[in-house]
Amino acid sequence: MSVTRRALRHRVAQRLAPFLTGTAEGGSTVTLVDVARLQDSTASADLWTDSWVHVFSGPNAGATRRVAAYDPASGSITVSRAFPHALDSASSYELSRLVAPDVIDAAIDATLTRCWFQTISPLTVLVDGGMEYPDARAWRTWNAGAAKVEAGADAASGAASLEVTTTEAGGYAASTALAVLPGQPYTLEAAVAPGGSRARLAVHNLTGGVVLDAVTATGRAWRRVRLTFVIPEGCEEIEVRLGAAEAEAATRWDQVILLAAGRRRFPLPAWITHRQQVVEVWRRAAANPQRVMSAVTWWRTTANPGPAGPELWLEADPPPSLGETLLIEGLRAYDPLAGDEAVTDAPADWVVQGALVEVYRHLHRDAPAGDVARYAALHHNAALEFQQLSRLYRPRATRRVMLGGG
Repeated sequence: MSVTRRALRHRVAQRLAPFLTGTAEGGSTVTLVDVARLQDSTASADLWTDSWVHVFSGPNAGATRRVAAYDPASGSITVSRAFPHALDSASSYELSRLVAPDVIDAAIDATLTRCWFQTISPLTVLVDGGMEYPDARAWRTWNAGAAKVEAGADAASGAASLEVTTTEAGGYAASTALAVLPGQPYTLEAAVAPGGSRARLAVHNLTGGVVLDAVTATGRAWRRVRLTFVIPEGCEEIEVRLGAAEAEAATRWDQVILLAAGRRRFPLPAWITHRQQVVEVWRRAAANPQRVMSAVTWWRTTANPGPAGPELWLEADPPPSLGETLLIEGLRAYDPLAGDEAVTDAPADWVVQGALVEVYRHLHRDAPAGDVARYAALHHNAALEFQQLSRLYRPRATRRVMLGGG
């Protein structure tokens, strides 16, 4: 089940107690009043002094301040630096004693890079063909707008797709230009949700200024479209265009795969940074109506042969034939969370425990001499529990033994 960064941060902060969250009853730019939660005749004024207060709704959403004073009799806190706006009854807040909220956020992101899941991702030579980037910067538009949106439960894969909205008939979003050689055959395939319009997938010869080939799709639900083509004489660059025949049409695109037939080396997806992440390589024949996959006979990961692009490449034998696509089965880290409302599918208890490891490491590093041993012990125990959860949640990949070379 998906969980937000705020929910994860609150769970970590609760383990680091004292921690409190609520909604202000009023205040000013320097005071927050919450009688229901902060008024306590038995509490010490030191309880929340020097803590951090983070506001996550209302006009000051996203602002964090240090608490200069706490008055348990009135149920109010005073901050060391004024908020931009007066705190009111729309201001939800959190109080944490040990560390600032941004330290916990950083700990959550650091943990997500250590939490892996097993996935299958297509190989493509297009920049952001898998729609992995958080924005649409890799797709140039003409008579259209382009934005990343949630893919939806029926999408091909991934957390986002590219929505292309035409402002004129024939508008499109174009990929980064790709250098090509005459005579090279290519397979182009994409998942598209036409949305009731006539979606159009096309490959354009930038050298000659003409369309090499195109295919259309209609309906509303997600479907796959495919075409094959050969680079003509004189063509040096191509681009892939995603759009629609009509004006004011919104189409959604995912898994835009462009693959050269007969080639043995391909750039791996950017999320693969270690050779051990690749578990298996699969071949998928488009002519098969069941889309059955079969394992590639022989493959290995190699270093990038050029100065730019992904660090790791794939070498496969035999190479894909025209109409075939290759898919990578691998271990992938969960993505960092860009904001409080961003969600992750990583198991919450795994992430929380890993974040505690990071926070205790931070506290151990910055602790006064009298607290060093205590935080060292807390860090050690948290790390042991994180290892136990990792054994439970981290995929146990089985890799095939391949003899000989390609």
